[in-house]
Amino acid sequence: MQTLHRGEVAAIALCRSLAIEVLLTDDMAVRRAARTLGLRPVGSLGVVVRAYKTGVLSLPEADVILDDLCSRSSLYVTRAIVEMAVEELRRRLDE
Repeated sequence: MQTLHRGEVAAIALCRSLAIEVLLTDDMAVRRAARTLGLRPVGSLGVVVRAYKTGVLSLPEADVILDDLCSRSSLYVTRAIVEMAVEELRRRLDE
């Protein structure tokens, strides 16, 4: 089992102490720990999808950001995961 860094532990503790249900993180070990403690981890892709769904980003803006997260950032994310996020964006159009 991976150990979490102090800042990650502090973020989880802060969520719990303030009764915040969502933790923003892309780290898999932190995501697992958060779920175990009843928190909902949301990563970078989820933030972009949410920003689109709430009108903060347009569809073209969200598409570019998702593509950049896969091709230009240091975030490890596969094309398949990005495609799932893009499908989630498209699902909004059908609602």
